[in-house]
Amino acid sequence: RKRTLFPYTTLFRSPDAATACATPAACEQRAAERFDAILGDPAALDAFLTAVPKGGDLHQHLSGAVYAETYLDWARADGVCINTTTFAAVAAGSCSASTQPAPSAGTFFDQIVRAWSMQGFMAGAESGHDHFFATFGKFGVVAGAHRDEELADVVTRAASENQLYVETMFNLGRNVGNLAAAAWSGTVSEAQLATFYATLTADPNFAARVAADVAVVTAAHDGYRAVLGCDDLSPSAPCKVELRFVAQVSRTGANDQIFGQLVGAFEMARQTGLIVGANLSSPEDDPAAIANYELHMAMLDFLYRRYTEPGLSPLQVTLHAGELTAAYLPAGSTANTFHIRRAVEVGHATRIGHGVDVMSETNPTALLDALAARGVLIEVCLSSNDQILEVRGSAHPLAQYLAHGVPVALATDDQGVSRSSLAGEYRRAALDQHLGYRQLKTMARDSLQHAFLPGAPLWASVATVTPAAACAGGAPIGTAPSAACQQLLADSERARLQWKLEQRFL
Repeated sequence: RKRTLFPYTTLFRSPDAATACATPAACEQRAAERFDAILGDPAALDAFLTAVPKGGDLHQHLSGAVYAETYLDWARADGVCINTTTFAAVAAGSCSASTQPAPSAGTFFDQIVRAWSMQGFMAGAESGHDHFFATFGKFGVVAGAHRDEELADVVTRAASENQLYVETMFNLGRNVGNLAAAAWSGTVSEAQLATFYATLTADPNFAARVAADVAVVTAAHDGYRAVLGCDDLSPSAPCKVELRFVAQVSRTGANDQIFGQLVGAFEMARQTGLIVGANLSSPEDDPAAIANYELHMAMLDFLYRRYTEPGLSPLQVTLHAGELTAAYLPAGSTANTFHIRRAVEVGHATRIGHGVDVMSETNPTALLDALAARGVLIEVCLSSNDQILEVRGSAHPLAQYLAHGVPVALATDDQGVSRSSLAGEYRRAALDQHLGYRQLKTMARDSLQHAFLPGAPLWASVATVTPAAACAGGAPIGTAPSAACQQLLADSERARLQWKLEQRFL
């Protein structure tokens, strides 16, 4: 099963890397000057941004991370057929007169790629918003059969772009979610959560269902490593990319299922460090998502007090919040005035995905200052914000986040659907948001500072480039750690990864 998923080669050294810098600061200055000099040269800029160290991608949906061409490779191998009108894939046993075998080239191939991604999309009868979200149902049959290969694909692309870490989202906790749906009858309300939780956890099948969900996580981890041959004597670069999982729970599903999956996520994190977070996905502007938003926040608040406050589970919460514009809200909805604030204050999110509508929230200045004070990181996905919501340039609130000192990390969201990558997001940040090299470097550092990894951070402050006390006052970070700093690295998975990032920057 081992195979090369991308024809990429990785070149991390700059053209003049052999010429030593006098100090790390001098090296950084040289990199910043080179970056400024090549902004008008697309090929040079792409090469630079592919090579520059990027820390982690913290906001990525697994099924949307794979390019359509790769899915079509797998579809052909599986005997999958594609509907000639809707371009939806159907399993090999469901081929009919209205379908054709997955092609390898040609007009039909190009049509499928456009239907399964934003390739060449032009808004008309269909909006970018609707086209983007419709893609997932079209390639779902293929994606569902290739989880391990998808994960291998993700870390292979990450390695090719000098990335150290990925948190990827996919549906986890389904066994506990199904048990919750079977154990509970009627509607779900905030007042019933304690009773619902007691009923679910007292079910004689509860422990077995949690164990089954943990087994899914373990199998996913072992499966992608087997695809890549990571246990061989000489594992490839993708094997060295750290990968962790975030439980993705659809906010448009049944509330009993949602609550069960969230319970399952907190329980799984007690047993395996491979799952580190939970997130509510699916379109935030969906009427069901809006109608149930407060209930979902109440669920997270309840579970925070059950698991997080007493230290029973290390699971952390990141939430899609503020991925809204007035154009796509149901008539009369005021969701864009409070979703981000509720996600943080009630849902206990320590990271926010998208946060595009922050300036339409009630008292946005106070909210921005509160986010900065709490250290809540914003996962900024420039490509999907442009493609789904048509928010770009100065209309994007990235500048406001930075002006208020809110930590930010660039992320891909659905790089396959968007036809992007983390390097592509850096390119958008440079050209669309006019960010400089040092700002991108800060974002790379913040991605690991706020990653859902265990252990104390390497930095006391990323904004001021102040190391933790154990690593302060000695040799430059990333060179020769003192005994105290070495102990921090030994004790902290997060700090070790941050140290690797600094070595790559040097």
